[in-house]
Amino acid sequence: MKVIILTLCFAAAVLAQEKYDSVDDDFDISEVLDNERLLNSYAKCLLNKGPCTPEVKKVKDKLPEALATRCAKCTDKQKQIGKKLAQEVKSKRPDLWKELIAHYDPEGKYQESFQDYLKP
Repeated sequence: MKVIILTLCFAAAVLAQEKYDSVDDDFDISEVLDNERLLNSYAKCLLNKGPCTPEVKKVKDKLPEALATRCAKCTDKQKQIGKKLAQEVKSKRPDLWKELIAHYDPEGKYQESFQDYLKP
């Protein structure tokens, strides 16, 4: 019985580690979307055209894996933030959207899964 309990505890710990750190889940995406200067600064970081803040660098470092795994390690809040950001940039800044797609998915291999993700 002790072995089963220990195994379940270990499995729970491993599953908990499978998610990205939720420390930044309280991030206010509206602040970025409503501030052209801030959005441009973040975009430059993501596109390797400018410096990165520590927060945006964390996102930048995890973005390729998140795209490849359909955000499997993202928390629900991170998925919500990412979806809102992508929808807003795609509709209001199509030029920036195209640059980000060209940078992070030049072969178009994530387009189908990403379109599914963006559906309302």
